[in-house]
Amino acid sequence: MKKIFLQFILLISLSNLAFAQTNIYDSIYVGGRWRTFLTHLPTGYNTSNNYPLVLAFHGGGLLGYQSIQFQSRLSQKSDTASFIVVYPEGVKIAGNRTWNAGGCCAPSTIQNIDDVGFVNALLNNLFANRPIDTTRVYATGFSNGALLCYRLANQLTNRLAAIAPVAGDLMYYPWNPARSIPIISFHSYQDLNVKYFGGVTIGSTGTYFPPQDSMFNIISTNYSCGILKDTLFHNTSQYDHFKYSNCSCNAIIEQYVSYDGEHSWSGGLSSGTVTVSNQFSATYLMWQFFQNYTTSCLTTGIENFNETNIKIEAFPNPFSNKINLTNTTRNENFTLINYFGQVIWIGKNIEQQDFSYLTNGFYFLRIDNRTIKLVKQ
Repeated sequence: MKKIFLQFILLISLSNLAFAQTNIYDSIYVGGRWRTFLTHLPTGYNTSNNYPLVLAFHGGGLLGYQSIQFQSRLSQKSDTASFIVVYPEGVKIAGNRTWNAGGCCAPSTIQNIDDVGFVNALLNNLFANRPIDTTRVYATGFSNGALLCYRLANQLTNRLAAIAPVAGDLMYYPWNPARSIPIISFHSYQDLNVKYFGGVTIGSTGTYFPPQDSMFNIISTNYSCGILKDTLFHNTSQYDHFKYSNCSCNAIIEQYVSYDGEHSWSGGLSSGTVTVSNQFSATYLMWQFFQNYTTSCLTTGIENFNETNIKIEAFPNPFSNKINLTNTTRNENFTLINYFGQVIWIGKNIEQQDFSYLTNGFYFLRIDNRTIKLVKQ
């Protein structure tokens, strides 16, 4: 009886380990030093699944991962949305942890710390040891960490599907990524550390940050965007929502700028006496944004409209052998692409085709300049 009882207790313990959230503080040796990071595995973590990965970079200061984990509540979001979040840490020099994001920030920039090399090595380590969907890796960061996001998008473009800087700016030039990488940015007009309209930051560092409009003009020009700073929402007692679209590689740039709050994580928790905007949640909006993108130029969203604003939908979806579509003119060109970006079929009259031979999984149907996400079962 005692043996059975012990086996029962062991079973319960293993069950709890399998389904409880987990935080693992670890390190890798790269660039001649040990670099640290925290991995948060979501509730229900199972090695048989492939999870999206969000890299979250802290701002400069005394604390490392604790600051952004607390502010953003990304770990809580990962538990409900089922993605892995990893919090890398900058090198601690003279008591502060900072990132070498280009034109900012000391002391990591002065000592030329290779943070890009660290992130690249970290991704290799994570891919080898965790069940991660390598096409769905995203980066976000606050302040100095947001600056690093821009540099990573510029230099590790093909490893990231999209980025979400919070209260940051582009400080690494020239901007010339290997492809147009989607960006969703969060800021406050009241931010005195990284001023929206540009200027020297408050405090002793005296760092000059360019205006956000200048930064996004550089990026959108590189992306060949056809629509620039389209205002989707404007309310001076709440926030502004801007969008740059019709860009190369189906990339979109979105900006959310609040009229309240300070240098903080919008919709998050305050660290100290800093006022936080509650007009929108950066964590919620970035995850909604991230889900539309992989490292290819295809979008995963299904809300795609033609020029007359008539939505084309596939049915049934999931499909088994036939793909039927609503609101087509019978003159469209179709391209069916698998999850790895390989073209499966090109032509017209798609509804007459038999796709029963396809393996189960995700597919993308390109209809002229639109894309629909399909599931084969």
